[in-house]
Amino acid sequence: MSKIIYLLLSLYLTISLNGLEITITRDVDITSQIVKNSIVYNIKNTGKEAIKEFVQIIPTDESDKLAFIQAKLDATTKYKVTQKQLPKIPEGFKSYVVELSKPIPAGGSEKLTVEYKVTQFLKPYPEEIKQLENQYVLYKGSAYTPSFYDVVKDTTTIKIPSGKVHSYTTVSPSKQTSGKVSYGPYNNLKAFDKKDISIHYENNSPFIVVTELTRWIEVSHWGNIAVEDTIEVVHRGAKLVGGFSRVDYAQDRRRSSQPSVQSFTTQLPYGAKDIYYRDQVGNISTSEVLHRAKSVDVEITPRFPLFGGWKTDYILGYNLPSAYGLYYKGNDYTLKLPVVDKIYNNFVIEKVTVKVVLPERSSNIKLVTPFSVKQLPSDVHYTYLDTVGRPVTIFTVNNVVDNHVQNFSISYTFQMSSLYIDVGIACAVFATLFATVIFITRLNFSIGNEEDIKKKNL
Repeated sequence: MSKIIYLLLSLYLTISLNGLEITITRDVDITSQIVKNSIVYNIKNTGKEAIKEFVQIIPTDESDKLAFIQAKLDATTKYKVTQKQLPKIPEGFKSYVVELSKPIPAGGSEKLTVEYKVTQFLKPYPEEIKQLENQYVLYKGSAYTPSFYDVVKDTTTIKIPSGKVHSYTTVSPSKQTSGKVSYGPYNNLKAFDKKDISIHYENNSPFIVVTELTRWIEVSHWGNIAVEDTIEVVHRGAKLVGGFSRVDYAQDRRRSSQPSVQSFTTQLPYGAKDIYYRDQVGNISTSEVLHRAKSVDVEITPRFPLFGGWKTDYILGYNLPSAYGLYYKGNDYTLKLPVVDKIYNNFVIEKVTVKVVLPERSSNIKLVTPFSVKQLPSDVHYTYLDTVGRPVTIFTVNNVVDNHVQNFSISYTFQMSSLYIDVGIACAVFATLFATVIFITRLNFSIGNEEDIKKKNL
């Protein structure tokens, strides 16, 4: 009886201190190289005022590698999330403020979903393996969902691949079943409560990371947009030791379950054409292009499979008709293209640099991006027949995942009369060249006067 009274008293104190009654259901997906968190908060406002903001906290070791975060009410209603370190946050956590465009009224209830992705957080363990061995990784987290508020009830499910689980931390109640490890439910947790856990499990998904991607976009008002990506790739999984055997590789029955990467599929925008794929040696003919309903898929097959610690680099380029990315009204133009393409499933890019070359004499240039980027000073690019050069807009963004496959836009002003200046220059150059040739052919370079030459010929 006394235990029940204590629980009721704790619950009352939780509600009175926060003015919120919170139940948490958390799903953590660690089946790939990215840690994907989805947290559902069932919130009841027991206070006297509407709730306009909600605070999400993330452990520092995760927030330092945070690639993406979003908060939403449903599929269509999304809230702005801003990183703000509040004074009440203890060491080891970082806080993110969710601005509720639809405040939760006093006495009201709401369901809030927060999703975020963390990259390069899983550690290969052991760090080195032989060719025919499986890859094991180590995940470290918390059985409790880190919360800025007191929590009435908390449940966590961690999704893992179907392979072997070497070990995992037990925090009663907890259990492991096929494809998942479950923790909870835990009742009446205090704010910032944390219970460290680790899971050591088999994960043979590709741990390939693009260390740097440079995207070069060149806009032509003659009807074409040229896109070229220079990509550097490294396999960040367990390093290969003991040598590589092509015979063993061909006979390996694990196929897609191997920790190595033989090929991957890149999705290009619909309408992409004149696709080329090459490296420092030259053109690579092992790629395959498939035209889908909404995209053009390119199956990229490097010259050699990628094992842990191995690197490669290549260039992937294509052309787009202007109708697929360039819009205009009068002399005002807007270019809309993806910051990056979907290079492969669950991709990670450490650094992306985008350079957009606009037509010569473009003005009033303005860049708009769907997420925060670092815009660098503009540059000028010269090519054939250019006089003042073409303006180049440059921006960079770090730690990029598939959620960043969104369109940026660049608006600018361009006078159509400028389009024909290069044509005029070309005509003038060729006219001058022809006139020079005609003039030279009419010159007499012979020795002696014309009469002596005629007499000699007679």
